[in-house]
Amino acid sequence: MISERARVVTAFNLASDMAATAGALVAAHALREAASDSFNSLLGPVYPLDRYLPLLAVILPLWALIFYASGLYGLRSLRTLKTEVSRLVRALGLAAVLLAAVLFVAKLDYVSRPLVAFFLLLNGLFVAGGRSLVRALVLEGATRRRILVAGGLAEVRDAVERIDAHRDWGLEVAGIVTDGGWTDPGGLRHPVLGTYRDIPQLVLGGEVVDEVLFVPARGRIEELKGLEPVLLQVEELGIVTRLVVNFLPQSLSQLSFEEFGGIPLLTFSTAPRDELLLFVRRCIDVAVASVLLVVLSPLMAAIAVLIKATSPGPVLFRQIRCGLHGRPFTFLKFRSMRTDAERLKAALAAFNEMDGPAFKMTNDPRVTPVGRWLRRTSLDELPQLWNILKGDMSFVGPRPAVVEEVRQYEPWQRRRLSMPPGLTCLWQVSGRNELTFNEWMQLDLQYIDNWSLWLDLKIVLKTIPAVLLGRGAR
Repeated sequence: MISERARVVTAFNLASDMAATAGALVAAHALREAASDSFNSLLGPVYPLDRYLPLLAVILPLWALIFYASGLYGLRSLRTLKTEVSRLVRALGLAAVLLAAVLFVAKLDYVSRPLVAFFLLLNGLFVAGGRSLVRALVLEGATRRRILVAGGLAEVRDAVERIDAHRDWGLEVAGIVTDGGWTDPGGLRHPVLGTYRDIPQLVLGGEVVDEVLFVPARGRIEELKGLEPVLLQVEELGIVTRLVVNFLPQSLSQLSFEEFGGIPLLTFSTAPRDELLLFVRRCIDVAVASVLLVVLSPLMAAIAVLIKATSPGPVLFRQIRCGLHGRPFTFLKFRSMRTDAERLKAALAAFNEMDGPAFKMTNDPRVTPVGRWLRRTSLDELPQLWNILKGDMSFVGPRPAVVEEVRQYEPWQRRRLSMPPGLTCLWQVSGRNELTFNEWMQLDLQYIDNWSLWLDLKIVLKTIPAVLLGRGAR
């Protein structure tokens, strides 16, 4: 009903976006050339167009990925035009930042800033125009799909309201069919045409129906058994049939239908499942961690020398922590405590300032003078770049939990393990140790439920001032 149309819209939108982006670069060059003729002393000369066209090899795939991550393709793209434009502006803002980074790293000095500004402005206008045309042709200009809604009264009302609210997706209600447990109460916006058994005759009698949507009454799942002959007859007539699975338990999980070895599967998942975006996230982790390990190696070496010179014991603190779904891994930090810190922990239990299983204490006597500075600046976390490179962690995600703490979690708190642990997280930028344990857990679940690459970027940007100000650090 929706997903098929979303695939068509996505294909047309992708082609339109790429054509609009390429056209924007050509038009921006022409505009820059014209401006150069009038303001040559101010803007300087511009190179021939063929010098800039190779940039499209970077821009087009980068734009496609950013637009996808911003929800401009797939089911999420079937929104109102206003929402689509809002997401487009945000996507182009991120694209502008990444393009500037590419130009800086590649040292493409011949690409002038006025040209880039013209390109981004025209790109937004061209893409919005192209998408308006796609919407008019594919959604508004296409043949409407007439849907017969059948089921319980309350469920039918809800389904009809949803379809009527999305007529811009090319959908309309052909009529209503009862499950036999109710009759027309009046006040319905569409005619009641009969019961389940009447559906085949309605189609044979000339009623135009593209799809039948069954929305069974909650609590009457046993009636689904009697639907089999009706489903077979509708299938024989070539009508698409859909069944709302409202008889299953309500949950926070995202539902998806899959097939494995010919077996149909209904999947419940409370964690992000977009394999493409998760793969992109992993690629970013590897690339950035590799660069930072090289760039920060002199600083890390200096910290190692400082630790070794000021307190006995190893440079690195190693501890088994819980990763994705509880996978154990060796967590690394620069050592900031005395070597007998774990032995002394029990004696300091009365001074714990954090509720729940976590242990946090202001002016912890186990922390060394250098360690206190490392913690305040978060430099003790730098060895976790190796954990990120190995795949144990990501840059953003719930902080890796100690095994003993996880054993004391309440069931709802364990869901924070459904994402790989991170170097920074919402807790890190929302007060850290100033929050209660339950607030910390709720922030982690909030992150998981709303995850996106954009959210990761926002958390990273907020982490910088949080670390510089040492907010909540102990």
